[in-house]
Amino acid sequence: MEERLLTQPANVLPVRTDDLSKHFVRELRTALGAGEAASVTRLVMEDVFGHRQGNRPRMLTPDEELLAWITLNRLHGGEPVQYVTGIADFYGLQLKVTPAVLIPRPETEELVEWILEDHPGGTNRRAVDLGTGSGCIPLALQDRRPEWQCEGVDVSQEALAVARENGKMLCSTVVFHEADVLQDCHLDEGAYDVIVSNPPYIPPSEREQMGESVLVHEPELALFVPEDDPLVFYRRVGEIGLSALSPGGYVYVETNEFNSNEVMRTFRELGYQLVERRKDLQGKWRMVRTRLEA
Repeated sequence: MEERLLTQPANVLPVRTDDLSKHFVRELRTALGAGEAASVTRLVMEDVFGHRQGNRPRMLTPDEELLAWITLNRLHGGEPVQYVTGIADFYGLQLKVTPAVLIPRPETEELVEWILEDHPGGTNRRAVDLGTGSGCIPLALQDRRPEWQCEGVDVSQEALAVARENGKMLCSTVVFHEADVLQDCHLDEGAYDVIVSNPPYIPPSEREQMGESVLVHEPELALFVPEDDPLVFYRRVGEIGLSALSPGGYVYVETNEFNSNEVMRTFRELGYQLVERRKDLQGKWRMVRTRLEA
């Protein structure tokens, strides 16, 4: 997005919520398009100013006028709206997000949906998310399957702080652990029914295909893998699964749309017999599931 910072103080902005909403749409329309500008504006008005469409208009406080000016500056600078509001919606939950964690994506919701399809309510499962970031996956799983024992693992202390805050906010019993999946991730042997991961999978050579807002604002640690070993995390997740899964346990991973076949081959080379992939709603191969034979 073209950086276009406002230089005037907040009093140049409308001071009623309904007028402010219209102003945000006008200001963002050129860079985002009409539909996206309206969507971003709706999130800002709801999550920052507590104003929903159809609510009676009200006057902004002086602090809110300044906040409106700052918010519009940040959006003009290309910052993702979820970081601006500090909130991301995921599978019916509202989660805190900061630049220490990736913004949860719709395709990750589809991965959660696949897991829930395979394990209906009333089942007793122990599940762990490797590279949990905001904690969105285990928190969503436990929200829909409160009888499950869910965990999340991440190497980043900053990410874990966000995940734990989300867990506290949701009154969840998900447990979060600090560990490096590639180095010192030691899980109880044969104890898990589900291992899930949305690991880093983007080689540096694909940088130019990514949006500027992702490159500038989202954490590189959660995005990129070595150019010479782009499947390193999948191989490691598979290795962990061989010892940590119970007989008949599942591994679910999100993939790069270009490498799902290679991910499947990696699991087969590790000895997994039942390996399959699934397209997301955009028709891209973005998910792989494998099962450890009983």
